[in-house]
Amino acid sequence: MASSVTSTQRRPRSCDPKVTMGTAVGVGCALAAKAACTTAVSGEAFLPVFQAATSSAAAEVTALRPTRLSGSATQASPSQHAALAAAATAVLAHSCGRRRSRASLSAVADLSTRSTQLPKVDRSSTKSFRRDLVRSEQYFKFGKSQMASAMDKLMTISGSELITKMRENGFKLQVGDVTFVLAESYGFCWGVERAVAMAYEARNYFPDKNVWVTNELIHNPVVNQNMTDMGFSFIKKTAEGGKDFEDVQKGDVVILPAFGATVDEMAFLKEREVQIVDTTCPWVSKVWNSVEKSKDKGHTAIIHGKYDHEETVATKSFAEKFIVVKNMDEAEYVANYVLNGGDREEFLKKFVKAVPEGFDPDTDLERVGVANQTTMLKGETELIGKLFERVMIRKYGPQNIDSHFVSFNTICDATQERQDAMYKMFGAEYEAPASALYADLEGEQVGLELKTEKNQEKLSSKEMEDATRGAAAAEKVDLSKVDFCLVIGGYNSSNTTHLLEIAEDKKVPAYHIDGAHRIGGLDPENLLNVIEHKPMSTSPADAMLDQGLEVTKNFIPDGPVVVGVTSGASTPDSEVGDCLQRLLAVRGLKA
Repeated sequence: MASSVTSTQRRPRSCDPKVTMGTAVGVGCALAAKAACTTAVSGEAFLPVFQAATSSAAAEVTALRPTRLSGSATQASPSQHAALAAAATAVLAHSCGRRRSRASLSAVADLSTRSTQLPKVDRSSTKSFRRDLVRSEQYFKFGKSQMASAMDKLMTISGSELITKMRENGFKLQVGDVTFVLAESYGFCWGVERAVAMAYEARNYFPDKNVWVTNELIHNPVVNQNMTDMGFSFIKKTAEGGKDFEDVQKGDVVILPAFGATVDEMAFLKEREVQIVDTTCPWVSKVWNSVEKSKDKGHTAIIHGKYDHEETVATKSFAEKFIVVKNMDEAEYVANYVLNGGDREEFLKKFVKAVPEGFDPDTDLERVGVANQTTMLKGETELIGKLFERVMIRKYGPQNIDSHFVSFNTICDATQERQDAMYKMFGAEYEAPASALYADLEGEQVGLELKTEKNQEKLSSKEMEDATRGAAAAEKVDLSKVDFCLVIGGYNSSNTTHLLEIAEDKKVPAYHIDGAHRIGGLDPENLLNVIEHKPMSTSPADAMLDQGLEVTKNFIPDGPVVVGVTSGASTPDSEVGDCLQRLLAVRGLKA
């Protein structure tokens, strides 16, 4: 029987001084990982234990500025080397008992104390600003053949022969007494594939330039670490969520990630005269275009998403008036306020981080349109859209609906398809969310056709994915018995977390891991029947620092075993394949 223990302290593979120094670099207390120690990071990013042990020496370390891609090396002074030694000692005492993944190391080191003051683009002119930027020479455009070549190259890097074999075999594969069942929709969505391919191609096309990314390109630690290894630099964030663009120079190349970037960030990059490579997912751009249309009509954008998610932060920057609702409960709260009024101060307090400054719920909710963060549930977004259309019908009458509600078609089905595939794996079906308020309104408006239900042609990500991976040869198999499930994806990936939620809801043991190194323990030459994974109770921020993870022993039961496999939309097939090979190796098998 599997047993779990909370993993808060794990011993690294070595306490060699070189490993210790690398750890010091990773947690933000030393110079970047070159022998010359050429890059420094902020003292404020140090762990408290380091601050206590080396408070006087830390000032020496922070005197150096990052120069990773500048072509020059800033040498550390003797006092700075002393600071590094003190840092290494302090960090060793704190972290010798814990292991950090390479991606976790880089994530911590990216903190900065500087926050760039961005120009503020007039929200009434964001459409013309973006149009002019896209038409400018600063906005790099890939040719059709160049893009096709980039996608082909990506498949050679991110593809997996094992996963391809499973797809060809009806999404299942038996090796010895282990049977893998792959969800019929999983892993890289087309928008993510496109973004990664464009980023890699940009690195090849601009080999001698500094290439920056304004955020994580996608929510996958392996991909982002690979990009660091290839020479990409990521714009650093502050502890408060600001960004430090100060090291970006004229002529550099800056990549806008798959989630997009705010219009103010675009304005800064335009002023800095950089070359912009825009990998924003077309599905996300479609949401922006819909927000622009609602703004032109004087409507407030109701955005179904998480107010601090990178994509929603970008989307709301194109709106003059907006409110972000995370779920059906928040949507019903807003809907009830529209219909019945309420406590204005309570409303503003509840949505203080989800509305712009000066938002007035008594006037700004008279005309609305519903948009969405593309990683949210399709079914919930559809219901929220229908809810607000019926709310406006009740308040203003069906004859006036066009003046008070605009219907958007911004739903990408990639997230929903992955979740539907999980339900199918467990012999269940997705149940759309319910709303008592919507049910009441629907009962009042029987026979009334909604704009949100007419001509809702959905964008199909699966068609695009099949075009790059090969059409799926699905075979009906008995999926009623899955012993446990591997959920593979970044710990800060919301769509991956939703997949774990489904498994837990169906009482199927499931392990959320961000890479193959989480299986089998620390010694690849002596693999054990253990897995280190993120439980639902651990926050993404903690998990990315290897905090709050659990270690489950004997997770692979004796005898024949059926393993369900799925992965988030930012997880390459290569990573999934590596995880399965590692699991087989624990069992003494090889595919």
